[in-house]
Amino acid sequence: VRILHPPQTKKKRVMKWTFKSLTNGKEIDLIPYVKDKLTEANDIKMYIGTDSQTIGEVTVYATVIVFHFGNRGGHVIYATKRIPKIRDRFTKLWKEVEDSVELAQHLEANGIEKPHFIDLDFNPDPRWGSNNVLRSALGYVESLGFTPRCKPYAISASYIADKICK
Repeated sequence: VRILHPPQTKKKRVMKWTFKSLTNGKEIDLIPYVKDKLTEANDIKMYIGTDSQTIGEVTVYATVIVFHFGNRGGHVIYATKRIPKIRDRFTKLWKEVEDSVELAQHLEANGIEKPHFIDLDFNPDPRWGSNNVLRSALGYVESLGFTPRCKPYAISASYIADKICK
């Protein structure tokens, strides 16, 4: 006996994150804001990335969306969250991947194009601890239809989200 399941429909995802503009720190309404930004120029590219830092007994995550306007600069919006300290490196790093993917899926479910890249703050050099997550993360992101990139090209995660969560 085969059980046939109805086709999956994309549900609108509800995010509980509060996004702010890096320019002025004001809270924004994510979906209308992103849609407006993406119509500002023809050559705009959107990147998503997350980084984390453990500070005392708290792990801080910063997830960013970078809007890159060709050779005219860019704009950043971000959300941060603080959770009890994650002691396991793999779990802490994998949560970065999950947060970026969750945001990309949320945008897509609300009628926004896929980001050009999901930036992963993982190092391809095996001497670094993040390297043991890299292959799994790349495969996971690609399997969901997104394009990942890692250091040294992962600008949104490696630089911007890193600065925000510190």
